[in-house]
Amino acid sequence: MREIMQTCGRLSAVTDVPFSLLDGEGRLLRTWPSFDEEALLPSSGAAAIEDFRLQKRDARHPLISFLDPGFLLGVVELEEERFVLIGLVSPYVHSRAEILEIAGEAVPHAYLQQYCDRLLRQPPVSLEKLKDLICLTSRLLGTEIAAEDILFVDNVSSRKLGVSRLDQALFEQREEAEFHVPVDFETALCAAVEAGDRVMLERSLFAPQRGRVGRMSVNDLRQQKYAFISIATLSSRAAIRGGLPAETAFSLSDLYCQRADMLAEIPLIQNLTFTMLMDFCGKVREIRKQPAASPVIEKCLDYISVHLHEPIGLEQLSRHCGLCGRSLSLRFKSELGMGVPEYIHREKLREAEYLLRHTDYSLSEITSYLNYPSQSYFTQIFKKYNGRTPQQYRDGRA
Repeated sequence: MREIMQTCGRLSAVTDVPFSLLDGEGRLLRTWPSFDEEALLPSSGAAAIEDFRLQKRDARHPLISFLDPGFLLGVVELEEERFVLIGLVSPYVHSRAEILEIAGEAVPHAYLQQYCDRLLRQPPVSLEKLKDLICLTSRLLGTEIAAEDILFVDNVSSRKLGVSRLDQALFEQREEAEFHVPVDFETALCAAVEAGDRVMLERSLFAPQRGRVGRMSVNDLRQQKYAFISIATLSSRAAIRGGLPAETAFSLSDLYCQRADMLAEIPLIQNLTFTMLMDFCGKVREIRKQPAASPVIEKCLDYISVHLHEPIGLEQLSRHCGLCGRSLSLRFKSELGMGVPEYIHREKLREAEYLLRHTDYSLSEITSYLNYPSQSYFTQIFKKYNGRTPQQYRDGRA
């Protein structure tokens, strides 16, 4: 047991990837970096172990699960009914809202800030790197495995059975069709992704189209996967033109292609295609909502994002970026059209909106989480920027 803990601790310290040790019931025994045992709900660890067993894995055959929105979790079985979880990790950097989407269900309110901040600071880890890390962990703990022994499972897509609207639109192949799908169709899809316009994307996808997708394989399933890869290539390049960082776009495309490669049913690939296009479109839209900024101001924005739940002021930002307070304040206002306090309030309130829509946290819990001094002050600021009180926003009232 001591050797297991030392190995996991050293690997976590070297890779900056979280490791967790669980018992056979999914109860948390230890985490690296150190994290309170109450920080994860018991159901989270139990669910990971249950998935491992449902997939009939064992000590020589670890598991990697895909979790929305774009996270990977490795599960390795040890002797004496012990399990090591490696992750959560992701091939690309997520926004705080995306981290909240997964953490809100698995982390108690008291630890949500700590958990989000940790994930925001983590370096990207690809599927291949995670497999290498699992192989290294197993070897150091006495079990030799190869990357091909690790099963990658996408439980999200597997649950979404059924035929999507794309079955009738984008991928419907009529036997009597003689021509390929026109170039204008591909151009419209790419233009919508590049603009971050989901309405335009849906309109392009579901508009009646003549023609068929070019036949690339005599096998229908393989044909669908080839078509998926083509669309992933086009949409990732369109997203880059729209402002999404190239590394993020390529990593996102790789992850979607890896998910598609595992699927064995055509409707599931069709559903995943729609999800991928909307995901690219949404990420470009978020990027376009952010004002362009110089490297110095970008450094400040990154700092604010990571430390959003802590007291942040001009003094901390000034030390972080190396500018005096007055120069930074003037530059911030010039580039973003708002002062530092207003920008911080705006970012906090964007997160508050997400928590009000998607969680059942009380107003006092949200107030504490966002580091506002009192619930009345939080309500006052929220109403000033949103035009409604937090409760009216949660209830959907005007």
